[in-house]
Amino acid sequence: MHILNSKKGTFFLADTLINRHPDTNTLIDVARLTEHTVRFFNHTPVMAMLSYSNFGTDTEGSPVKVHEAVDYMQQHYPDLAIDGEMQVNFAMNREMRDKKYPFTRLLGKDVNTLVFPNLSSANSGYKLLQAMNTDAELIGPIQMGLNKPIHFTDFESSVRDIVNITAVAVIDAIVDKKKAEQ
Repeated sequence: MHILNSKKGTFFLADTLINRHPDTNTLIDVARLTEHTVRFFNHTPVMAMLSYSNFGTDTEGSPVKVHEAVDYMQQHYPDLAIDGEMQVNFAMNREMRDKKYPFTRLLGKDVNTLVFPNLSSANSGYKLLQAMNTDAELIGPIQMGLNKPIHFTDFESSVRDIVNITAVAVIDAIVDKKKAEQ
C-alpha cells in the first residue's frame, strides 16, 4: 500500500506492489488488510474498490472479481464504508457518485481508500499521481499482512521517502514492542 498526502487530503492506495492478477479471495484479503492498515494510521476507511465498470455493468472478467469481493466485504463487515466495483472518477467525486448511484454505501462520504483490481492499474495509478502532482507526498510501499514488519524503498527514492518509510518502521517497532509487553 502507498499513502498519498495531498492538498485534497490523505489517501490510501492498495495493492500497489504485490498481487499481479488477484482473484476474488485475494481482493478480499487486500481489502481487509487495507482497512486494518488505514485504521492503524488513525483514519476511518471509506473504501472504493475500483474497476473499469460501475456496479455490475460488466458481467465478465476482472469487474466480476471486484464485485464479488465487495459483496463479501459488505456481508461480513456491514459497518465498513465500502462499495464498488466503480470507476475512479465516481470514487473520487462524491456528488457525481451520489447522484448517479444513490444506493451506494458511500452515499455522502468522501472516499479516502482506493483498492485497485490489479497490480498494473494500482502501480500505474500511484506513479501517475506522483508524476502529475509534485506537491503530493507518497509514503510507501507499506507491506501489509506479514508476520513481521518489513520495509523497503524503491531505487529512485528520495531522502524524504527514506525518512518517511523509516518513520513507519519506527511506529511498527513501537507497536510490536507494546504487543510483546502485554
